Amino acid sequence: MLSRAGLKWVYFTGLAAIGRGAGLLRRIRRDNLVVVLNLHQVSPRSNPFWSPLQPRLFEDLLRFMKRHFDVITFGELAAARGSRPVAILSFDDGYYDFVEYAMPLLHKHGMRANQNIVPSCVESGRPPWNVQLSDFLNGAPRTLINELRLPGFAEGLAGDDVDSKTRYGVALSRFLKTRSRQERQPLWSRVEQVMEKADWTMTRMMSAADVRAAGASQEIGVHSYAHDSMEFESDAFFEEDLDRCVAYFEDILRMPLSIYAFPNGSYRPIHLEILRRRGISHILLVDEKFARRPCAVCPRFTMYGDSPAETRFRALGYYAQGVG
Repeated sequence: MLSRAGLKWVYFTGLAAIGRGAGLLRRIRRDNLVVVLNLHQVSPRSNPFWSPLQPRLFEDLLRFMKRHFDVITFGELAAARGSRPVAILSFDDGYYDFVEYAMPLLHKHGMRANQNIVPSCVESGRPPWNVQLSDFLNGAPRTLINELRLPGFAEGLAGDDVDSKTRYGVALSRFLKTRSRQERQPLWSRVEQVMEKADWTMTRMMSAADVRAAGASQEIGVHSYAHDSMEFESDAFFEEDLDRCVAYFEDILRMPLSIYAFPNGSYRPIHLEILRRRGISHILLVDEKFARRPCAVCPRFTMYGDSPAETRFRALGYYAQGVG
């Protein structure tokens, strides 16, 4: 029996064979749509709980995008006047593998990307809590993982296969994400108590020096100060968090701040008004929609995949839920 990855390979390869990709490209050109791809990790290290995009797939994606799009940055969007559709590569979180794997491939193909960092992660060297969770789940035995007991969360890890791990990881992460920091913290403390019982490797983050160096060739934005789900926080919390982001860019990175990406795709409409008032020119959502110029509020497509055919179709908006 084919695995989930195998079934997806058959499905997307079949779509390519019948020319579905060409139809999606025609729509993008006809409607003058902007494609913004939201990426996270590019790494050969596998983790079924939080799967990075393999470097070979990322390079295939770059070649594909370069062949069909003008790949630019948010700052270049207003002046872009070419005949080809435009696309933007937008990374979140600020993992060190951006420096290690993504940037060399971007340089190789003469392309630039947007990287949205989390200042608290830059300073601590620790990834966001949900990625720490994925790192732990990837390194811990199933018996230990099933020691996790959280009020209101009844799921258990049913098997050691990739599909079971993926389902469990998504369910646990979503359970914790849909809470304010104050609500999540006592639950996270319980998780940390179990995490302390295992040896596991934490994902490396970019340092402030790495971010400043990347800023010489890449476009840097912010992904909130500490990666909280803003939909569940107060307006005062959001404004204080934004103040800390602005101060970090001014005092530590010595960079202007014009791009803000909401963590976990979580926000309320009032947050957009606050960001506009504070001079943020590009506000990044997820929303799984095509974007339109000038991308003042810009939806993105989540990018992942197990094969070149899958990543190409995701980049063409095969799963798009409309136009933002």
